[in-house]
Amino acid sequence: MKSIKMKYIEISRNILFRFCLVLALLLSISILQAQKPEQVITISGSQFANSLVQKWASEYAKANAGVVFKFVKSSLQNKPTDLKLTVNSLAVSDGSPKENHVKVGQIAVLPVTNIRNNFFNKQIKNGIRQEELKNIFIQSDGDNADDQRSEGIAEIPYNVYTQSPQSPTANVLISHFRKTKPELKGILVTGDDKYLIESVLGDSTGVAYSTLGLLYNLEDRTPIGGIKILPIDPDNNGRLKNEELIYGNLDHLITYLESSKTKTIPMDGISFSYSSDCKNPVLIDFVNWVAVTGQQYNHHFGFLRTNETKYTDYSQK
Repeated sequence: MKSIKMKYIEISRNILFRFCLVLALLLSISILQAQKPEQVITISGSQFANSLVQKWASEYAKANAGVVFKFVKSSLQNKPTDLKLTVNSLAVSDGSPKENHVKVGQIAVLPVTNIRNNFFNKQIKNGIRQEELKNIFIQSDGDNADDQRSEGIAEIPYNVYTQSPQSPTANVLISHFRKTKPELKGILVTGDDKYLIESVLGDSTGVAYSTLGLLYNLEDRTPIGGIKILPIDPDNNGRLKNEELIYGNLDHLITYLESSKTKTIPMDGISFSYSSDCKNPVLIDFVNWVAVTGQQYNHHFGFLRTNETKYTDYSQK
């Protein structure tokens, strides 16, 4: 009887010892994880696609503990950030040969007017042609507003709101018309892209342009209240065929843009750029993740998926 009791005590001690050993191991792992420094990645230039970039960052961080993303407004940064998001036309003109550019999506820009503005009723029915689109937003070489007023020429019956040529959204429109020294018409609106829409909503004669993610309600996928999208005629023949009635639903529009070869709707690629000297495998892995896995989130936020994928082999860095 005594030997059985001693054996029971010995087994209990072994179990307790193993339990304490496992507990100590788990505690040491948690301490090491707590001591592991955060991997901070700073991103700038993402304001025009802020919601999408934040979604990419949050989904990547869920699967990669310890990675933290910080978003820096370009106007406030006093030193280079790890990553910069921009449209390809700006990246080509401003990019450095010491930068890598990885395409992570596509952006489309559409013209828009206040819902009470009836001046464009014909274009809303038949579609806006390229020359009309250009005349609204881009100054021709001979345009001079002061000269027109002094000569008594009738004023245009609508107010155009625009951003500076350096903004990504404006640059999509500028590059669409292949302007090297662009002169944008309209009242300059600074700050976030959403202020262009707010300007149109507050002016019954207002006209502007914006990205799909701001022009459409991302939940019901229809145009936001208070605006009318000016439908661009895809084949530029002055009438909208049934298959070209694509502007009432965001998903239909995106599907059309990704599957067609139309060049009449202002579009551009968007890319992440980073230093070619980068030796941070986490940063490069994030960019490659966005270019492949992150594409599943593009449509929800009104962006097209990239039509190309570029991988960077950081094993040789």
